[in-house]
Formats: sequence, structure tokens, C-alpha cells
Amino acid sequence: MLKINERNRVFGEEIHKAIESKNKNYPLWMGRMIDYADLQHNKDFFTILLKSSGGRPKTQYEFTLDAAKEICLLERNEKAKQIRRWLIDLSNKTENLELITVKQAAFAVKVINCLKYVENQKEAYKVHQTKFLAENMDICNPKYIYSEFAKYRANIVGWDKNKVDEAIGKYLNEHSGYNRSKIEKTDMQTKLSVMDIGEAVRIACLDILYSKDTDEHLANRFSILCKNLAKEMQIVPEKRNESNLFREKEALDSVKELRMENL
Repeated sequence: MLKINERNRVFGEEIHKAIESKNKNYPLWMGRMIDYADLQHNKDFFTILLKSSGGRPKTQYEFTLDAAKEICLLERNEKAKQIRRWLIDLSNKTENLELITVKQAAFAVKVINCLKYVENQKEAYKVHQTKFLAENMDICNPKYIYSEFAKYRANIVGWDKNKVDEAIGKYLNEHSGYNRSKIEKTDMQTKLSVMDIGEAVRIACLDILYSKDTDEHLANRFSILCKNLAKEMQIVPEKRNESNLFREKEALDSVKELRMENL
């Protein structure tokens, strides 16, 4: 259909060619489409001044997927209708993180590399807990506020203390070489990291994203993406992220301010 570039945009010439417009004068057609659809520069479309090969430099147009759909709607022919439907489907897949950009994948890897550290997972938990307590202190009985948070978070991540203990017990029964009594006394993040680092990364992602009021569906999609990537990357959990001569400390601050544009 159309080529989507690494910025998740479509070149104007690609749109013009794909929809088979009757107006063969591309510059004139492009100007009319921008005016008719009321598209805004540096929001709906972007311009790139190409290097001159001797004559006047050529301006290349890039459109967001939503802007490209607007153009297809204005063209009103069967080809434009097909491409618009394809763009809508593509947008849905992108928004659901079924299809991701190179930038999104790179950001997910950055998150995974940070959250492989158990101490960063603990800090993510504290960020989420602090927000919940601040928002619910006047609603819940202060005496039970922490237990209310535990129930709330268990519902989000799909794990509670009893379920973690049961799973870690089963894991330790099947794997030798671990100090059972020591691990059983540790916190949830450490247990999950021992049992399944991908699951620990998923839950840490949710802790951060829910503390930022991210859409529930997107938060879950992104956290599952990170879990699957962690498995493919064969990430190994590390308890501490101390600096050494060859590697700087990977602090949670580098990913803590997750924003929707990264997803």
C-alpha cells in the first residue's frame, strides 16, 4: 500500500501516487489537499528541504497517518478509500502496540535494560505506591490504606503475595542451587526476578505507567511487549546497579518519566 518511514509518517508523493489522483500536478494537488483538510505544519505534516542537484531545492512533504487518512477522504475515489481503510487498520495496530516503530522498540529496550535491576523495580513500586497513597488517603481508612493498595496493585499485575509465594515455592522445588530459606524471606520483586525476569519487568513497567495515569490498555500492551522482548534478549536479573569502571549506573530516572509519545 504505502511505505511508512522510520518516523511513522508517509511521504506526500507516495500518497499522490498510491491513490491515483486525477490531478497529475503534484505540487498543486499537495497545496490544495493541505488547504482543504486544514492541515497544520509541524503537527499534521512536516517539510524537508532536499539537497539541490543544480536547480532549485525540492521540498519533500511528510504526513502523519491521521493526516494521510484526511487526504484519502478528500480524494473520493475507490483507491483512496482502500488506502484510508488500510491506514485506519495500521493506526489501530500501532496504538495497540501490535505494530511498533523503531523508536518505540528502542525505547522498550531501554526500559528493559533499566528494569532488569531489582532495586530499580523496587523503586518503581514505591513511585506507584506513593501516588496511590496520596490520592486515597482521604478516601480510605488510614489504618488499612496499605492493605488497600496491596489489593489494588495485585488486581493490576495479576499477582498477590500468596500467588507469588506459591509460584516461587514450585520454582525452587524444580531448580536446585538456590538458598531456599533466604529467597523465601525476600520481597516480591526479588522473588519474581528469580522465578521469571520477564514477569518482573512487566510488573515494574505497570508500576511506572499506572503512576503516570497511562491508559490501562496501552500500559498492559507495553508491559507485555517489554516482557516478551526481555525473554528474547535473554535478560539476566541483577540485584544492584552499582557503577564500575566500565558501566555507568542505570538509574530509574532515565525511564521513570514515561510519556504517551514513547508508547
